[in-house]
Amino acid sequence: MGVIGPLLPGLLARVAGVYVLGGAVLGALAGGCVRAWGGVRWFWAVPAWCLLLALQAWDRAIHRPALFDDVPVLRPVLAWLVDHGAPWHPRLAAGLGVGVTLAVWGWRVRPGPRAVAAVAAAGGAVALLAAGSARPLIGETRHPLVVLIGVDAFRPDRLRMLGGSGNVAPALEGFLEEGATLFTQAYTPIAQTEPAWRSLLTGRWPHRTGVRYSLTAESRALPLPTFAGRFTEAGWRTVFATDCSRFHSEGPDSGFSTRLQPPRGAVNFLLEKLRYRGVGLFADHALGAAWLPEFTDNRALAGIHDPVGYSERLAARLLAEARQGPTLFAFHATAAHFPGDPVYPYYRRFVAASEPLERRLRMHFSPVVPGGSRGAGGWSREGTEALYDELLAQADAQVGRLLDALRQTGRYDDALIVLFSDHGESFHADHPELAGATPVHGARLSEEEYRVVLAVKPPRGMAVPKRVDTLVRLVDVGPTMLSLAGLPALPADVDGVSLVPLLRGEPFAPSPLYAETGFTHVSPEVFDPGHWPGAPRAFDAYRIRPDGVVEVGATAHDAMVREKDRGAFDGKRWLVDQPRAEGGVRRTCAGDCSDVSSLGGWLDAVLAQAP
Repeated sequence: MGVIGPLLPGLLARVAGVYVLGGAVLGALAGGCVRAWGGVRWFWAVPAWCLLLALQAWDRAIHRPALFDDVPVLRPVLAWLVDHGAPWHPRLAAGLGVGVTLAVWGWRVRPGPRAVAAVAAAGGAVALLAAGSARPLIGETRHPLVVLIGVDAFRPDRLRMLGGSGNVAPALEGFLEEGATLFTQAYTPIAQTEPAWRSLLTGRWPHRTGVRYSLTAESRALPLPTFAGRFTEAGWRTVFATDCSRFHSEGPDSGFSTRLQPPRGAVNFLLEKLRYRGVGLFADHALGAAWLPEFTDNRALAGIHDPVGYSERLAARLLAEARQGPTLFAFHATAAHFPGDPVYPYYRRFVAASEPLERRLRMHFSPVVPGGSRGAGGWSREGTEALYDELLAQADAQVGRLLDALRQTGRYDDALIVLFSDHGESFHADHPELAGATPVHGARLSEEEYRVVLAVKPPRGMAVPKRVDTLVRLVDVGPTMLSLAGLPALPADVDGVSLVPLLRGEPFAPSPLYAETGFTHVSPEVFDPGHWPGAPRAFDAYRIRPDGVVEVGATAHDAMVREKDRGAFDGKRWLVDQPRAEGGVRRTCAGDCSDVSSLGGWLDAVLAQAP
C-alpha cells in the first residue's frame, strides 16, 4: 500500500465525482418529472429519483450482470434477468414514463406550434448527425493504413475452415470470406501473452528477447529493434491499444509512439478488487472513459467495463488516427482474460441455462494440482469451454466493430489487416480428472496451447490464396508486415522471415518453430510426473518496484527459467527437452519420429543462441 497510497486520493476523488454528478443528474431529471406533473409536492422527487436509479440499474444488469452478481439479495432478480431480460424492457418502461410525463406537461402547458417544431427539428438534427458520422468523407486523403488485431487465447479449431461450428466468431469468419488468407499451421513460440507479443514485435525467439514469462523485469528485456519501431522511424503514426494490462503492457521499447492501456502495476491489481457500482451505472460512456479510464476502459473490472462501448470508442480513435497520416494501429482484445464476464447477449450463447448463475457470469479459479482439480465444484470441461466460446464471441464482436468502421468509411479495402491470436488454450482434455479445472496456456508444448490463428488481408489489388497450409510462426508476422508496407526490414539475425512469397504463391522453404513453456498457475509435474517440480506458485515470487510496477524477482526468475520445457516443431514432429526432478534433461519425440537428427541438431543450435 505504500506504493499505491499516493495514487488513491486523486483516483477516489474522481470516483466520488462520478457518484455526485450521476446523483445530481438523476435528481434534476426527477425534479423535472415532478414539475411536469404540476400540483405534486416536491417530496415526490425522492421516489422519482429512486425509480430512475432502478431503471438505470435494470438496464445495466441486463447488459453487464457481473456488475451485481456479488450482491446476494439481488441474485434471484439477476437470475431472472439473465434468463429472460432484454435491453428493450427497461427502455420501453423509461419511454412510457417519459411519454406520459410529456403528455401531462403538454396538456398542462399547451406549448405553441413553434415550440413543438423546434423540439422536432432538434431531434431530427441529432438523428442526422448520428446517421452520417460514419460515412466516408468525399475528397479525404487516403493515407496508408495497417491494422494489427490480436485476439487473446483464440484457438483456431473454433473456425469453420478448421473444423469449428462457425458460430463462435462471425466477424472473423466474414473476414476470412472477404479476401483474407488463413495460415492454417501457425504457431506461437510461447503461449503467454507478454512474451509472445515481444517475440512478435522483435521477430526473435523468447530466449533471445529476455522476456520469458509474464511480468518479466524490465531490466531483463533486451534492447531490440521492433517492427513497430520501423513504422515509427518512417514517420507513421503508431498506436497500441488494449483494455487489460495486468499481465501485458507495452512500453516505449515496443516502438509504438502512442500506447492506450490501463495503468500498469500494483494499482491495477487493486482496482480489480474495487466494486464501485456507481461507476458502472453512470460512467460507462465516452465522458466516463475520459474522466476515469482506469475503470471504464479496464477489462479487469467485472461489470464496470463495457466492452461494447470500449470497442466503439476504439473504432473512432482508429479512424481519427488514419485521417491524420500513415498509421499502424494495433489492438490486443482480451475478452478471454479473467474475470471473464460475458455481457449481453453473449452470456446466453453457449453455456447451458441450467448451469449455476455464478458459472454463467464469470470465470472461476479452480486450482490444478497433482491428482485432481481440487475445487472444480462439479463444473465440467464442456461448461468451461462454453464460457470460453462466449468470451471469444464477445472479443469477435469488438473486432467486428473495428472492421465495420473501416468498411463504412471506405478504408477496409485499401488497408493491410493482420489478425492473429497470441496463444491457444488447454482444457485438459487428456486428463479427465482435471475436467472443469481452470484452463491453462503455456504449460505444455501442445497443439491446444501453441497453435494459433493467423490471417492476412493485403490492400486491394493483391490476389492471395484463401488458405496456406505451410508451417509459419508468429515471429514471421513483423517481417511480413514490413515487406508489404515497403519499409526497411528488421536486422538480418532475426528468427522470423517474410511470408509474402506464400501470399504470392511463390516457392517458400518453411523453417521449424522453436517453442518454450511459460510460467503458469499449473506446476509442470501435474502433467509430467518426474518433471522438475518448478518454481513456487506464491506471491513472494514477485516484487513491487517504487513506481508500483509488479515484476518477477531474481530468485523466482532463475526457477521459472529452469522449469521450462524447450522444443522444436517442423510440422511433423515435436522434439521436447524436459528438465527432470533427479537432474538432467530428457528429450522426447511426438509425431513422426523416424528421423529426428536434423530437427534435433536445429534445436541444439537455437538453444545455443541464448544470450
